[in-house]
Amino acid sequence: TATSFTTNGATINFGNSLAFNSNITGSGTTINLGANQVTYTGTGSFTDTLTLNTTFNGVAKSDGNILIKSGSTLDLSGVSTLALVVTATNFDINNISPDTKYTVISTETAGGLKPTPEENVKITVNNDNRFVDFTFDASTLTLFAEDIAEDVIDEDFEPGGLLANIPNAANIKKSLELMKDAPNGSDARQAFNNFGLMIPLQEADATTYLIQDVVKPSDTIAAINNQVILSNISSSLINLNARMNAIQPAAVAAGDEDRDA
Repeated sequence: TATSFTTNGATINFGNSLAFNSNITGSGTTINLGANQVTYTGTGSFTDTLTLNTTFNGVAKSDGNILIKSGSTLDLSGVSTLALVVTATNFDINNISPDTKYTVISTETAGGLKPTPEENVKITVNNDNRFVDFTFDASTLTLFAEDIAEDVIDEDFEPGGLLANIPNAANIKKSLELMKDAPNGSDARQAFNNFGLMIPLQEADATTYLIQDVVKPSDTIAAINNQVILSNISSSLINLNARMNAIQPAAVAAGDEDRDA
């Protein structure tokens, strides 16, 4: 294992969690952490742009990160842009709490990290749940998840919103609000969380379907409804046959058809 190396313009890929024991310097370096934790022992420094690609798992409430061991240092004070690209996975509004936070680089002892100025930190979060948003504390490199479902609903249905003028908008909005306020872990709340993975119009269609299916008819009513449906189908078939007979030429017996001379 090398005790010291330089990574100018290089990409470092971590395929699994491990202990990284080496001095390191680099300029224009990209580090792909994925879901792995790297414990760092040594003296490291980076300059120019440093890009960290990592993931934040909503279930584990942790994921790819760097832990600087006691007695070690990582100097980012010369980094002009610290680009953090975080892919958020498995985020569910049912499991977001005040402790749903994620620190990208942490230390066992104070002074282990020499940070770049906060204004140099640029973060991009790739997240597929519209009801979950993230705030970032650049001073501690910590990402926090929050439930923004109420804001999303209000925005979708406000004048000019994507769902403002759909049929039955008021009832659909009310249904979404009731589902949002259901207890965590309930079927309603879980279904609502899944709506966050849809585009707004898909969400509205799914809610409309649920509204129609919320009140289950009694067996008697269901039987009557089935009879009505069967009757309507039967009537339609009879009418269709009648129309077909009206436009078809009359059947003729064999040998009675006209023949050209």
